[in-house]
Amino acid sequence: MKTKMLLGALLLSNGAFAAGIPDFLDAKEVKSAEFVCLGEQPSYSAKDKKYIDTLWNETLSYLEAYAVALTNDQSSGCLNSDSALVDSTEGGQSMCVMDRRDMKLMVKNIYQVLNNTDEAKKCFGAREDVSWIYNPGGELTKNSPVAQHFKRTTFEEFFDKKVTDQDVKKYGEQFTKNFYKMVTGDEVKMPAVFPYDISAKALPNLWAAAGWFPMYAEESKRNDKNFNNIRGGYAYAEIFGHWGLLRIDEINGEKVGAEVGMTVQSVDTLYPFHNHAISEMYYNMRVPACTNQFKTMAVREDSPLVKTVKEGDTMRRVQFDEGQHNSQTMWLSASAEQDPLMYFHQNTIHAFDIDGSCEAKPEERAIVSVWARSNAHDKRNDYGTTLLCESAANPGTPAKRGEVIQCDLTKLKW
Repeated sequence: MKTKMLLGALLLSNGAFAAGIPDFLDAKEVKSAEFVCLGEQPSYSAKDKKYIDTLWNETLSYLEAYAVALTNDQSSGCLNSDSALVDSTEGGQSMCVMDRRDMKLMVKNIYQVLNNTDEAKKCFGAREDVSWIYNPGGELTKNSPVAQHFKRTTFEEFFDKKVTDQDVKKYGEQFTKNFYKMVTGDEVKMPAVFPYDISAKALPNLWAAAGWFPMYAEESKRNDKNFNNIRGGYAYAEIFGHWGLLRIDEINGEKVGAEVGMTVQSVDTLYPFHNHAISEMYYNMRVPACTNQFKTMAVREDSPLVKTVKEGDTMRRVQFDEGQHNSQTMWLSASAEQDPLMYFHQNTIHAFDIDGSCEAKPEERAIVSVWARSNAHDKRNDYGTTLLCESAANPGTPAKRGEVIQCDLTKLKW
């Protein structure tokens, strides 16, 4: 990264935040920004304040490190940008991630928060009153005074009382038991572009108290196309965004599309082929236990490999032959140490295949990621309505590797 660039926000010993503005941003748009919160401004008692302040400071640390990483060009060959994988087919295709306007806006929004913390904090809350986000419990909560103070239903209670499928419940109980080890193990590592550690080891209160959602565990029609082990072995938390702790509708009159958080996916699982009308990105925070442990398949909607079979006004049904000759070459490996950033354009069909055969204790391991979406103000297809693909030969069932997959893509309007 260029030395003339200021390193974003630095957490000071008194708990205040001092932020710098990189020279690729217009300071006039960042300083004295005006915020419109999404929903009512939270209010807290004097007793709550110290816990809110701790959670707020860890949130700012997380956001600052993420913005710095995205704009770190030390080894990317880009200008003020990291490089991201966008399509795994045809040998793999990458781009300078900050070439995208949605990414520039997201980074600007983060710096507007960092440079106007008192105003931004008015949109921040622990969200302990939200019934559908949960506390992982266990050692993570024991190490977090904030998670102990703001009470939520725990994963243990969630899988016991709200999950009816016994197989999913079993996987969820294993996920819950090992969640702390999954997010704090020695194999969890930040990619080199990050200025400092923002994992659960460094920000224990944020990871414990952010509010996690095992989004596939409960029964729904969508889960007919899913696998039980991923239903019980996956969760995400949102920090900044419409469903998160920091809920901002507009900054300087412009809608905020940023959603920033983290995901955890157990090993020995295939996150099914899926798509959504919102761009999405992941930074891998795991050192693999073996070569090619973390494999990603991503194919853009305009790829010649994607065939349209049906079309309406709002949706386009497509098929992609994942079983074609040499299809294994369409899956690319990535980790915290190699090609850690993935960016998926709107309607990109993608899946994650996480091998556990080389783990000494696979039940204790997961892939951990910094996760974000950049244009979530587009309500056509938010994170909760991720569209799972299906087997073309057996519609309504999960698409497995080696067969023709069928997906319904949202028809984007100009």
